This record gives sequence, structure tokens and C-alpha cells, in this order.
Amino acid sequence: MSIFDKSLRVLITYDKTLQLITEKKQEECYISENLSFLIFFQMVLESYPDIQNRFAPGILGFAINGHPPELDTELHDGDTIHFSVPHLGNHLIEGQ
Repeated sequence: MSIFDKSLRVLITYDKTLQLITEKKQEECYISENLSFLIFFQMVLESYPDIQNRFAPGILGFAINGHPPELDTELHDGDTIHFSVPHLGNHLIEGQ
């Protein structure tokens, strides 16, 4: 049996600043079992390179089901992963 035999569904949500880059409030993803947050995070950055281009390491905030993850935190079916820019707020939003 391969680690890719079963897929898990996770929901990604973005704060208003990141929504300007992703053009999405949220998106559903299907991932393989045993995927760590670090690998998942790298996949998100590859999908949206402007996030990495605009924000230096240490700026982004993230939570899995409302709790800060460790880099090796394993994702589970039904998890909600929230990405935000807590230190800068919504400075990219016009008028703010």
C-alpha cells in the first residue's frame, strides 16, 4: 500500500491581505496522508509565489484548526489551515 492510496480533504482560508494575492477567500485541497505542515506550506508558496515575494520569512501567520502548528505537524482529514499576515494587518487593501 502506497502513502498516496488515501487522500485527505483540507480547507485553506486566507485573511483579506492574502486574498488579494490568491483571489480566493478559501479553497479546498486534497492531499496525501502523512503530509507535514512544512511540505504543505511549501506547496502553497509554489502555487502563489507572490506570497513569498511580498512577505519575508517570519511575517506570515498560520493556524491549523485555530492552533499554531509545528513544522512537522501532520495534517488530517477535515483540517482547516488559516494563513494570515498578522504583523502587517491588511495594509495592502486599498484605503487601509
